[in-house]
Amino acid sequence: MKEKDYSGHLIEFAEQGRTQTAYCLGQKDRRLRVLLPTGREELLPRTRVLHISKRAYRAPHRQEQLEIIKEADNRREALKQEIDLETLWELVVDDTEEMSPEELAEIYFGEGADDDHAAAIIRAVLEDRLYFRFKEGNIYIPSREEVSRLKEAKRKEAERLARREQGAAWLKSLLTKETYDVEDNIKNYWLKALKEYLLFGDEAQNAKETKELLKRVGADRPGKVFEILVSTGIFTEDENLELLRFDVKEAFPEEVEKAAQEIVAQGFSREDREDLTELLPVTIDGPETRDFDDAIHFVQHDDALEVGIHIADVSAFVPKESPIFREALNRGSTIYLPDRIIPMLPRVISEEAASLIAGKERPALSFIIKLSPDGEIKEFRLVRSVIKVAKRLTYDEADAFLESDFKPLYKMAEKLFNRRLAAGALPVYLPEINLRVEDGHIILERIEITGARFLISEYMILANYVAALFLKENQIPAIYRSQPKPKERLISGGEQDIFLNFMQLRQLSRGEMLLSPEFHHGLGLPCYTTVTSPIRRVIDLIMEHQLCHFLKTGKPCFSLEEIEEFAKEISRALEVVNTIKNKTYRYWLLKYLKQNARNRPLDALVIDIHQRKAKVLLLDFMLTVDVPLPPSLRLQPGEKVKVILKGIQPREETIRAFLAH
Repeated sequence: MKEKDYSGHLIEFAEQGRTQTAYCLGQKDRRLRVLLPTGREELLPRTRVLHISKRAYRAPHRQEQLEIIKEADNRREALKQEIDLETLWELVVDDTEEMSPEELAEIYFGEGADDDHAAAIIRAVLEDRLYFRFKEGNIYIPSREEVSRLKEAKRKEAERLARREQGAAWLKSLLTKETYDVEDNIKNYWLKALKEYLLFGDEAQNAKETKELLKRVGADRPGKVFEILVSTGIFTEDENLELLRFDVKEAFPEEVEKAAQEIVAQGFSREDREDLTELLPVTIDGPETRDFDDAIHFVQHDDALEVGIHIADVSAFVPKESPIFREALNRGSTIYLPDRIIPMLPRVISEEAASLIAGKERPALSFIIKLSPDGEIKEFRLVRSVIKVAKRLTYDEADAFLESDFKPLYKMAEKLFNRRLAAGALPVYLPEINLRVEDGHIILERIEITGARFLISEYMILANYVAALFLKENQIPAIYRSQPKPKERLISGGEQDIFLNFMQLRQLSRGEMLLSPEFHHGLGLPCYTTVTSPIRRVIDLIMEHQLCHFLKTGKPCFSLEEIEEFAKEISRALEVVNTIKNKTYRYWLLKYLKQNARNRPLDALVIDIHQRKAKVLLLDFMLTVDVPLPPSLRLQPGEKVKVILKGIQPREETIRAFLAH
């Protein structure tokens, strides 16, 4: 069949997003040879053709052909401006799903509609894309539901574009300290988006849109975003972003506080508790401590030292089915931060009802342990008791009694320590740097292990060991703590050399929570759990529940399956707690260094050498930093150097360090 000759016909085709008119000069290889409005010729594939006029124009000269194109284009553009597509759509939407351009032109313009009218309809439809769709020569008519959805999408897109433009102008004004009035809803939208993006990055709800906006105004660094949020009052300069990321709140839910108040008002039951109020134990803690969860007393016998380690019976105030217990499980532990303490339990329990406050009768879980002169456990018993602390001592105050009133207790602590060393314990001693923030001032303290701290540490280890023995012997489901062998043993224990201890620390295996007792190589003990800090650690509270319930009824409080589930929850909670503690501590330490330690030589110890860099330990701050090395310098691990700090950015956790000349 011979193909129709379209010479002299006007062709509508798409070119760079707009519709144009051309004059057909003939055909070649199934393509139309056309004259463009520019005077250039082109071979046009049939796929690009939108409409071919029914009428053929006979114009032998190029100039006449161009005039025909121009006049037709002008007519069609003018007609397009007359078309109200919404009105046309309302006329046909309920009748059919598809019509030809000619049919629509006749409905809209009347019976006299011609090629120009049909072409004008096509042009209007292609520009609008809402009420009609052009497809393969015909025009598709969307339903009312579809148009409604498209209108909503267009409205949202227009809203988004306007929001982006206003947001960009507003952010630029903030960065340049200029004034720009923006609607509250736009400002609030972007403040929320910026906050979520800073906290959650690409996982934030509007991450892509926010990232584009920040890039546009040149504020895509996290530090810049934080500055914006501080300048608008959303954050304070020292905002703890980790607490926000993990949604950790200092305040307790109302139902938890209410339950705590009710339980405390009831008081504790003395039933089945042994009255040990005549023993007069003491608490030994830091001067800032407000939640006292352990006390100690001793009695010297001819052949033994009887030691009483008394642990606050927090389980008496936190029933296992209570919202207080669930909240404690969710929190995992008290979080000690330089600028605040986020307690695991409501303060009415942790600092009042359960706390071993001097002069107050309190329920306790007491470990009465008889030790031979060389530190061997001769016998022990666990008792649900009532005690009354005789006196509160700080570590400094207790240090003054180590060679007098506490001498037998201290000497026995040394023997307990030496027995653990002989069993393979591997204690690592590194100075502890404590940071406190008071009235906006950062206070740095170097905590050394004094005699009193050592004494308390040893007897808490002893109580936890005895608790593990009791749990094991009575087959009570428990969470045990263990530590596998170190990857390499560099010290025998007790060495004070910082370099050796730091290197040994890197070789220690990670501690584990297990449901069966295993050797704890760090402590040199065949089994171990923790029960001595039930106010501050949920694992200790759970173990206290197990022990106290068993002592009272002969049965455990929780089944093995429950304990296993608790262990999983505790692992997740403690991962969050440790992240918050580490990130927060580093922020405040870097801020302290920025304020107090820049541009002056600091003592450091070389830890590692990596090609042109050395990792060094800042001795006054127990912080490792990398320093570049000149090619000529040869350093060895363990060598002491002087380091200068520059470019400290606490918020971005970065620090630049250089060797002092």
